[in-house]
Amino acid sequence: MPILEKISQLSQARHWTDSIPLEFHYTAGVAGEEFRRELKKNGRFLASKCAKCKSSYVPARMFCPTCFIEMKETRTIEEAGYVYSYTTVNRNRTGDPSEPVTIALIRFEGVKGGIVHKLNINESGRVTFGMKVVPMLKDMAERTGALTDILAFKAA
Repeated sequence: MPILEKISQLSQARHWTDSIPLEFHYTAGVAGEEFRRELKKNGRFLASKCAKCKSSYVPARMFCPTCFIEMKETRTIEEAGYVYSYTTVNRNRTGDPSEPVTIALIRFEGVKGGIVHKLNINESGRVTFGMKVVPMLKDMAERTGALTDILAFKAA
């Protein structure tokens, strides 16, 4: 029975279990590749800036989500970030107890967006909103241009 035909009797309905093998490759896009290249090569974050509304975004992106125009201007972020939001998790992906890990949304002054990553904090009580943080990076020879090049963020 073709997919577009209407079923007139319940006995015509059938189902089977199977799998469809899918293969895909994720690309970060032009702006994402520039962001990753800057992280790998120089250990810095790249932000894109809209020529029309003057908003900056991290990670860098090609088009302004407000103005819908292409953003060609970029700048590196040199200043420390700050903890915008955070949570501490003491369970692993399967739900079993594990060592506590603090995850935070790191934002930067004058920039929209941010980076979600681990904090290198021994006690979750020491984390505060607005706390200045800087990234701890892998050695340059070990970097691949992925967010995993950032080991964690630590207090500035």
